[in-house]
Amino acid sequence: MGFKSRARKRRGDASSSQGSGSNEEKNEYEGTLRCDIKGCENWADKAVGGRKMAYDRAVDVWGSSGVSRKVRKISLCKPCYRTWKKEKKGEPKEWE
Repeated sequence: MGFKSRARKRRGDASSSQGSGSNEEKNEYEGTLRCDIKGCENWADKAVGGRKMAYDRAVDVWGSSGVSRKVRKISLCKPCYRTWKKEKKGEPKEWE
């Protein structure tokens, strides 16, 4: 046995002797800020990967009817932000 395989074996033994460390149920995250995209029910809190974005940038992808409220900065959840990022991938940067 090499060094890494012995370390893996010992790590497995140590975690099983600690008890129910990995068997705990995780509570669902209860956020305070919802995503501003219509039809999306995810949380947009920064703790779970949420972002804030200018209203005009979001309208480019979802249209004005796809954004639930018209404010200066909208809140996006992580999946919606990734969708926006993929849509804007091939376009030139705004500042260039």
